[in-house]
Amino acid sequence: MFKKLIFLIFILPLIAYSQNKISYKVYYDEDLSKNGLKVRVDYTLKKASDTLSFYYANENWGEIELFKNLVLLKGDNPDIIFESKPKDNKIKIRQKKGTHFSLVYHIKQDFTDPSYKIFNRPRINNTFFHVLGKNLFMVPVSFTEMPDEQEFQFVIEWIDFPKKFTLHNNFASQVQQQKIKTALWSGFYNSLFIGGDYRFYSFTIHDKPVYFALRDEWSNGFTDDFLFSNLKKAIHSQRDFWKDYDQDYFTVIMTPTVSQKDSLYKGYSTTGSAIKNAFIIQGTNNPFNDKDSYLYLFHHELMHEWIGNTIQNKHEELNYWFSEGFTDYYTYKNRLRIKNLSMDEWQKLFNHEILKAHWKNPERNIPNYKIKDDFWKSRNVEKIPYRRGAIFALWLDNQIILKTRYKKSLDDLMRDLLKTCKEKKIKFTDELFIEFVQKYLDQDISYFFQKHILNGEDIDLPKEKWIEGFAFRVTDGVPQLEIDHSKNEKYLIE
Repeated sequence: MFKKLIFLIFILPLIAYSQNKISYKVYYDEDLSKNGLKVRVDYTLKKASDTLSFYYANENWGEIELFKNLVLLKGDNPDIIFESKPKDNKIKIRQKKGTHFSLVYHIKQDFTDPSYKIFNRPRINNTFFHVLGKNLFMVPVSFTEMPDEQEFQFVIEWIDFPKKFTLHNNFASQVQQQKIKTALWSGFYNSLFIGGDYRFYSFTIHDKPVYFALRDEWSNGFTDDFLFSNLKKAIHSQRDFWKDYDQDYFTVIMTPTVSQKDSLYKGYSTTGSAIKNAFIIQGTNNPFNDKDSYLYLFHHELMHEWIGNTIQNKHEELNYWFSEGFTDYYTYKNRLRIKNLSMDEWQKLFNHEILKAHWKNPERNIPNYKIKDDFWKSRNVEKIPYRRGAIFALWLDNQIILKTRYKKSLDDLMRDLLKTCKEKKIKFTDELFIEFVQKYLDQDISYFFQKHILNGEDIDLPKEKWIEGFAFRVTDGVPQLEIDHSKNEKYLIE
């Protein structure tokens, strides 16, 4: 009996480990445009079975019908029967009874370039590929039913990719064999895999690497030096602000969605997304690109590494007033701190991009719960938490500065909140935040918070107290921040 117990003590962890490990082989093809990326997935069950279902998302990041990117060929899988179930997000396979399951599939681009509206579908051609991890790699459905914090080991081998076709992702750079230990949803499926004619730049912070990957030639003065130097400045300044240098690996990936050197398309659009160990930027590439918009995007998405990723929402859209609004506030404040903006420029941007844009939004007073329902359906609703949260952040910053007689600011509260969330491994909630505010203001702001953040009523900015040199005047129905530069500006206290 004792020997059996010893055996079980040693064998059970190995069984559990094997259930949490999955392997992939990704194959290069000289005609990726036609054949796509060929992937083989291998998985071993604890008990013999003749069926297994793999998860593949039919919707992801605003893209629908992603099964159109997925190609399953009988010639690649002669010994199994497979059944696609897009509505259930899965592929069901049948084989002779056994413990080992293998499936070969192809991921192909399903739209024709150029397209100005597509950002997140797989892009695969003979020059490069750009595919979100969730759109490239299947996992057993059982993985998706595990607790969010459960870690798995994902082994990836990139087969026959030529040296000039460089490989990169948010776990490693330019390696052909990877072992990734991470959670599914917040890690492996919060990822991007790229390859092809990307150019790479890197630097270190506290001996830890940061990579910048981009491709194509960008218009309007977007030289590699301009982009890389501003990216370095943004990353250095934000890590210095948070006093956080823990991240062992980080990358920024910049891909043009459309490359157009003439003026046929008189506009541009950009999108940025924070993912595991990284953020990605995509944008149309033409003479109408705006440098300031890209600098904003750099600072906003990088700030999400802390506000949104490390200080993580417990209730997603219900907490967007914080994760998006406070990120936007610190996007502008950090640029002012490092002199990327002058005080005049900061004032004009806050008045125009935050205050005026919010007051001109006909949906601005909807309650917070409706933001959760309609965030992904309406552009007006989508922008409310950004601006409502940024206005609240400015108000709170001023109140803390006044309360502490210019000794502390919202900066101190944010670093305190970061430390608590990291050390105690807790997620952000409204209640947690109000507790922190009470500690800094020595008062309960629950009623104020309920009225202005949850119910959506406008803060009467001219009637509130502000630091010396700050005041508000209503112009054409919109409150505008006025700054008296002759007085001592104490907004950026250290």
